Amino acid sequence: MQPIIPWYVVPVVLAMVIALAAWLSRLVYRAAAAAELDPASRRRVRLGAGLFFVGWLFLAILLARSTPATDAAGNGIVPLSFPLFLGGSLIVAIGLLAFSPTWRRVVDAVPAESLISVQIYRLIGGIFLPLYAIGSLPRHFALPSAYGDIAVGLAAPFVAMAVGKSLRSARALALGWNVFGFLDLLTAVGLGTGYLIVLLRPGLEAPPTAAAMTFFPLVLIPTFAVPLGIILHIYSIRRTLRSEAGEGATHRFRSVGVDPSLRSG
Repeated sequence: MQPIIPWYVVPVVLAMVIALAAWLSRLVYRAAAAAELDPASRRRVRLGAGLFFVGWLFLAILLARSTPATDAAGNGIVPLSFPLFLGGSLIVAIGLLAFSPTWRRVVDAVPAESLISVQIYRLIGGIFLPLYAIGSLPRHFALPSAYGDIAVGLAAPFVAMAVGKSLRSARALALGWNVFGFLDLLTAVGLGTGYLIVLLRPGLEAPPTAAAMTFFPLVLIPTFAVPLGIILHIYSIRRTLRSEAGEGATHRFRSVGVDPSLRSG
C-alpha cells in the first residue's frame, strides 16, 4: 500500500530545499568577498558553489521516484540514491576543505553564527508528526526524528545569537548543539533505514525502511537536506574549534553590502 502524502507536503518541502540552496549560495557569495580572493578566484567560487547547489537539487528532483521503493512483499527498501547523494556530497565537502586553500579561506570567512543559524531549516522535521498521525510514517522513525529536528531548529537562532555576541560558554554551547544535531541526523538516517536498530540489537530483524521517505517529495530530505545538515555541522564544529581563525574575514563578511568596495567583482 502506497503511503498517503497530503497535498501540502509538496510545497512545504520544495520551499524548504529551494530556500536552503538560495541561503547557502548567498553565504558563499558574501564569504568569497570577505575572504579577499582575487577577482578570478572569487568568480570561480561563486559560480562553482551556485552550480553545485542548483545541480545537486535538480539531480535530486530528477531522480526522485514517483512511487515508493519497495521489495516484492511491499516493504520499503533503501534506494541507491540515499548513499550516493550522502556519500558524494560528503566527499566533495570534506575534500574541498582538505585540499583547497581557497575554499578553506571562504569557509573561514563565514561567521560561526551563520553556519549555525541556517539550520533553522531543520524545523521541516515537524512535518513527520502529521505523517505519522495518518499512518504514512512508522513511529520508530517519525517521533524521534521530528522531535530531534524541532529541537535543533528551534535552538539554532539562540545558539547563533550567543556565539555572535561572544557570551560566556558560547563556544561550549555551540559544540554541544552541533554534536546533538549531528547525532540527531545520524539517528534519523539509522532509524529510517532500520540499520541502527540492527546495530543496537543484533539478531533483531530490521524494520522496513520508511517507504514515504523514498519518493517525491519527501525523498528530497534524505538526498538533499540531510547531507547538507551533516556538512554544516562538520563545518561549524571546525569553525568553533578554530574560533580565532578568520576573525578578520568574519568582520569583513558582516560589512559586505555596506562598503561598496566589497560589492565589486
